[in-house]
Amino acid sequence: MKSWLSLAGCFLLFPGSLLAQLSDISPAVQPRMSANQRKAVLMGKVAMENGAASTDRDTVVLECSGQTRAHTYSDDDGSFSLTVDIVSDIPATAHFQRETGVVSDQEWENCELYADLSGYSSERIHSLGSRDRSIVEVGTIVLHPLLQDHSFAVSVTSLAAPDKARKAYDKGREQEQKGKWAAACDYFKRAVAVYPRYALAWMELGRAQVKQNSFAEAQQSFRQAVTQDAKLTDGYAELARLALQQQQWQELADLTDRLLQVSPDSSPEYWFLNSAANFNLGNMKQAETSIGHGLRLDHKHQLSQMEYLYALILARKQDYKSAAEHVSTYLRLSPHAKDAETAQKALADFEKRAQFDKE
Repeated sequence: MKSWLSLAGCFLLFPGSLLAQLSDISPAVQPRMSANQRKAVLMGKVAMENGAASTDRDTVVLECSGQTRAHTYSDDDGSFSLTVDIVSDIPATAHFQRETGVVSDQEWENCELYADLSGYSSERIHSLGSRDRSIVEVGTIVLHPLLQDHSFAVSVTSLAAPDKARKAYDKGREQEQKGKWAAACDYFKRAVAVYPRYALAWMELGRAQVKQNSFAEAQQSFRQAVTQDAKLTDGYAELARLALQQQQWQELADLTDRLLQVSPDSSPEYWFLNSAANFNLGNMKQAETSIGHGLRLDHKHQLSQMEYLYALILARKQDYKSAAEHVSTYLRLSPHAKDAETAQKALADFEKRAQFDKE
């Protein structure tokens, strides 16, 4: 799954003049290394929750005592290796405001690894094994999609599907699991031809069509799914994904309004998408209301992009101090996001404007 939640390409950001005349960010202060230090290589793999290897070049982050110390990128098969320096002591005056690749013996137990991929939440590996080993096998970091792919969603109309349609549907699911999307489409089309009210078959047909970049056809299939079963939440979620991808903001606003009416407390992602749609439509009041709901539901900070969006909304209100605070939180939660450089520039600008307002 690609980074469909990336802010950089979706939100109507401020004009270039807003980010002009930015100061360079000063380099990080590096701690003086003790003579007693050694290297350790952390090796592992990034995989999806279904066990499949992640095919994206995921960012793997080492965080110690709440601060990012090093990062690397996974290979095409999901494997990664990360080299760090372990020292017996670090002077109290050392600063770790940026990555240094250095970890002390004392804080090793407070280190953890996670993967940073937009649209996914990452499990964290807390136990990194013995700090005395030069090669440390850390195991697998598991990624979970934020908008869950509910393969076993319940549809009342689908329960009445005849055997012939069910068999075609099951064969389509088998082809999906093998990554044979064209064959999967053929079987799902057979299923809905036999039983046009087969909402789940329509939805899986749409998902297979998305995999083939047939977005217009996929949109029609998802619409058929929710037409046949108006309570099939997953169908509206899939339509919302397509609307976001194609930047159809009014469509996204309408779809997420429907999702939030059905299930207002189930998913912070729906509130985030609703806020993004209204932000781009210029409906700032509704955008702020929706992002506020989303942030309250996202207790584990799995969707860090909400902090960035909230900052942009606050900046539109000229509340630059609060905007800077939320951008800073976003960068702390996702320091290696693809739009981190843009966010850094926005943060510098908001801080300057907040200081100007104070004076």
